[in-house]
Amino acid sequence: MMNRGLLTPLLVLLLGGAAFLVPGLLEAQAQATGQPPEGARQMRHFWHVFIAFGIAWLLLFGWAVSIARRLARVEEKLQR
Repeated sequence: MMNRGLLTPLLVLLLGGAAFLVPGLLEAQAQATGQPPEGARQMRHFWHVFIAFGIAWLLLFGWAVSIARRLARVEEKLQR
């Protein structure tokens, strides 16, 4: 299991890296087709919203995993 102290910086680095890749991917797709992808022109300035949404989902998933682990420990103690 990964150390909790390393998990948060790792997630920040991964999501931060994704933030820099999204505009590049849209540009590459526009160059390949000769036209911008549908919806890219209108949604270009909202990349931070998508990243925040992803972070929220990761936090919710982490919270659910944390609760499941605590519940497993309580059940283990009850079994003893």
